Amino acid sequence: MKKLLSTALAAVMATGSIVSANAAVVRENNSVQVLDSGVKLENNTLNVFTYNLSKNTLGGVCFYGKNTGKPYAVQYKDCIGKNTVISMPSSESYTRFVSANGGSTGNTYAGYSFANTGGEYAKLKVKLSDVSSYFNSDGSYTDTDGNGATYTLRENGSNLTFFSGGAVNGVAPDENGCVEIYIKAKPGVKTAFSTYLPNYSGIISMYVPMLCFGNIDLKGSTNVNDATLLQRYLAGDAEFDKLQMFYSDINRDGKTNVKDVTDLQQAITK
Repeated sequence: MKKLLSTALAAVMATGSIVSANAAVVRENNSVQVLDSGVKLENNTLNVFTYNLSKNTLGGVCFYGKNTGKPYAVQYKDCIGKNTVISMPSSESYTRFVSANGGSTGNTYAGYSFANTGGEYAKLKVKLSDVSSYFNSDGSYTDTDGNGATYTLRENGSNLTFFSGGAVNGVAPDENGCVEIYIKAKPGVKTAFSTYLPNYSGIISMYVPMLCFGNIDLKGSTNVNDATLLQRYLAGDAEFDKLQMFYSDINRDGKTNVKDVTDLQQAITK
């Protein structure tokens, strides 16, 4: 695989000045928009961000150190209008719980680490129903396995939280069924969400394939197909939307060119 990648890269580099000049059209992406504001984190830190929540929200997130049992808890009502950054000791691995209305859901067997959370995080505006079939068009959730109830996920004893690297996003859908979240701008880092519902159930962790940096073909994983598609775009043989352009700037220098192909291939083969 590495030999094939190197051969393909050599072919692109041989015509590097041409492929950059032929780059094709960029379209809008109505499901995911890249916003201007981003943040940078250090390793072993956690950034908690909220969207469309009020001071009355009951939600929060808690990580427990598996070695010491020490809780690292943040209430979303304390993060309204600001990013809250806390230190997470590298000597620990953590279990994670989301909570609302006095209850919580989580996985005691998980072992999360924050050793590599450092780096750039981009802010996205996401239409929930476009990125996951879990959500209705207004961002609500209808229970298909239990009582058939519809939960608005708008602070009525509910909790909706997105996780990406060291970013924790406590959110509620707005009137358009959208939320704003941070994701880590590093190839292959997954974004997932958890919910807590008033009937004491919820999702522990559901992966959202579209919300993965470097996932240029938007099919859910970062692999050689994404590098090939980027080569095709640079050669003028493919059209991208604005989300794909964002995912293509692998080295985050504000340009999309052959060096991004190189960096993506290196990330894939690690």
